[in-house]
Amino acid sequence: MNKFSFMVAALACGIASFAHANTTYDARFALEDGRLPFLRTGSPAFDGPHSLGGEWTNRGSIDATANSRDLLSSAVNPDTGVLEHTWGQSNHSDNMHRAGGPPIYMGESHAYINGPNDWTHTNVAATVGWSTLRAGVELTDRQADANARATFTRDFSLDAHSSFTFSGFATLDIVGDANPLSAATTYDTNGSFASLTLGDLFGRVRTTIGASIWGLGSSLTDIFSYSVGPGGLLALTITNNSDAALQGSINAGTYVNVSPPIPEPETWLLLLAGAGIVGFTARKRKASDAVMALPA
Repeated sequence: MNKFSFMVAALACGIASFAHANTTYDARFALEDGRLPFLRTGSPAFDGPHSLGGEWTNRGSIDATANSRDLLSSAVNPDTGVLEHTWGQSNHSDNMHRAGGPPIYMGESHAYINGPNDWTHTNVAATVGWSTLRAGVELTDRQADANARATFTRDFSLDAHSSFTFSGFATLDIVGDANPLSAATTYDTNGSFASLTLGDLFGRVRTTIGASIWGLGSSLTDIFSYSVGPGGLLALTITNNSDAALQGSINAGTYVNVSPPIPEPETWLLLLAGAGIVGFTARKRKASDAVMALPA
């Protein structure tokens, strides 16, 4: 192999190194005990002496959404030195099936992009189940710009001097990515909102539970508290210390976001060197052809 062939092969390898075969990203959330807290529902099958001091309302939402587009190729523009991407067709799926489910469960909905096929080489799935949320992306032989989300919200009314805990198990998984999963929990709150997240520090996978309330009294404090337990158990407790009913909503979501990686400095140099050699060879060949075309 001559020097030129070696550099072109190295350039091709540098571009190919952007992709990782069978790389998967997955975020899941499963309700503790497989159900929502026992707030009253108005259904004798679910209400009884075990019911807590509050009620679920009928207002809520579920959403399963999947998007992807394949990165077909990447090359450095020899004139500008900018890395340029060639993208494939955008793919989208949203709420292919929706159902309410029993009163103390989340419902049913899913979205799914099937690959590999003529349009995409990326599998993307989002699912809202009765007791679980799941978002996932699987890359085959290409990099992709892909995202999946499965979310759930439900309104509630909490009686005076009552509390309940919304909890479930969060799991994150990344297989085949050059950067290993590095997860941490974060807790954010203010007077009327709180969220607890288990997420990858690179922003690729995360699971979040949260709550918001409205109709606050001026003396209402210490509404939210949280805990993180073994196995990714996330728990958020809502407490009504006032003398009147408190209105609010809970939410949960699983999210996956995957984008093509930014090349390392060594890769940039390799790409630039390869592009320069290709350009130099093209000019040399053009000059050679011009010399051969001169009359004897």
